[in-house]
Amino acid sequence: MSAEIYKEIEQKLKKRFESSGGFLTLGDLPAPHSLKDLTQSALRIKEAISNREKIIIVGDYDVDGVVATSLLLDFFDAIDYEVDWFIPNRFEHGYGLSTKILSSLQEHDVIITVDNGINANDVALWCKQNNKTLIITDHHTPKEALPEAFSIVDPKRDDCDFVYPDICGAAVAWYLIAGIKKELSLEIELRSYLLLVAVATIADMMPLLHINRAIVTAGLKEFEKNERAFARALKEHFQKENFTSEDISFLIAPLLNSAGRMDDASLGVNFLRSPNVYEARTYLQKLVQKNEMRKEKEKSIFQESLHHILNPNDAILVAYKDDWHEGVIGIVAARLAKHFDKPAIVLCKGGDTLLKGSGRSSLACNLFESVRYCEHVLEKFGGHTFAIGVSLMEKNLPSFIEKLKEGYVKSTGDNLGDKYIYNLKFEHIDFALTDVFKKYEPFGEANPYPTFFAESIEVLSASPMGKNAEHMRYILRQDQHTFEAIEFRAKEPIESGEKIDFIYKIDVNIFRGITKLQLIIDNITFVYK
Repeated sequence: MSAEIYKEIEQKLKKRFESSGGFLTLGDLPAPHSLKDLTQSALRIKEAISNREKIIIVGDYDVDGVVATSLLLDFFDAIDYEVDWFIPNRFEHGYGLSTKILSSLQEHDVIITVDNGINANDVALWCKQNNKTLIITDHHTPKEALPEAFSIVDPKRDDCDFVYPDICGAAVAWYLIAGIKKELSLEIELRSYLLLVAVATIADMMPLLHINRAIVTAGLKEFEKNERAFARALKEHFQKENFTSEDISFLIAPLLNSAGRMDDASLGVNFLRSPNVYEARTYLQKLVQKNEMRKEKEKSIFQESLHHILNPNDAILVAYKDDWHEGVIGIVAARLAKHFDKPAIVLCKGGDTLLKGSGRSSLACNLFESVRYCEHVLEKFGGHTFAIGVSLMEKNLPSFIEKLKEGYVKSTGDNLGDKYIYNLKFEHIDFALTDVFKKYEPFGEANPYPTFFAESIEVLSASPMGKNAEHMRYILRQDQHTFEAIEFRAKEPIESGEKIDFIYKIDVNIFRGITKLQLIIDNITFVYK
């Protein structure tokens, strides 16, 4: 019986890859020149190097932008060419290439953006008027009028023939490095950069299908053998030699993100570029401190947000309060989306009197397209399928919420992925099943870890765990089969003797040399009192 169930589950997992080219390898990656303007960009950078022109890299304050910046800096270090770099401060400058950072660009001949710039029309015009070469590399969806830059490398351009447009900004930067390498006839090994590209791909919620899966698989292998200072520091800190995609999502990405969320993302770049493990440990400790601050602020705002949802019955939730911390509203949006199983947008009052917001979605809703329908009432808007950023005038908030309803209906049709749920009995949970899962790793966006459903399960014991007792550990029984289960950020207290229905994942837990299976509860859907 189990074998038949495993076969059915495997067929469902395999189906995820049918429309994305199947199981691709690094050998299947498209050539750099298939990205429009990439060759033109590489030739201009080659010219700038030859003429000893001043180059500056402008990044973004999230993981993708920090990694993409670090990648290009590593490359220029490898060829011994000094360049400058700048990551805007979220609170002082706002997002990406904007007129607020022009003073930092005055002395440079060539400006290269990574993970931003696709909608920076005003700065592109300034560059043109001041004889500066602007090379934009980005992966966000452009508006109708592209900036008047020297070149724009973005797989989401309508006139770009790149086969797999859903890649992160760091992957675009990696492709630029490949193009420059070709034009300069260099002997640099590009595979070693994939460790960082994998981190950005996972952190930026790119679908782990097609070439993204190949990149992440190779990048995780690089993590195992990489001796760079930041990698060694992370291995020491987490006491792990091997990292999974889930480790990147839940351990490493929050650390790197915390710098830009709470203060200045430059700390993340400095950590990734640490020259030795001693400096890496110092930077990592600072990131850990920032992340603890982020957790406290996030927890407080999330609890408040539950009482500040403006439209609780709508398909896309909007929560707003003036004084919420701008740096954590994206994570709060993600927690609201998970809590209510709906897309969510969280707004606060920005320093320039505009409302600033961040939204997160799930596989069932293309949040970018839903919000794009409201663009005429927004001051700024950007992002991708599952994560967006907006700014708007407060007087337009009612119109925004109303238009969101129409945008949701118009943009939401077929699911964007298959979050597979199967009513799996405890008797069929064993290591043979988790071996099936391994064939389809790494798991992440558009290829989520297999999720199951259980009904009328007896709770033998329930006990709090965690520093603040915010998590729960259960011993659960179905028929004669018993499993330990963990519920992170438990929503409501469950007592021994009760029965529950719940959605869960199966985790292979290794502790003190003992390997066992445990259940990770995503959501308790019903309690039999």
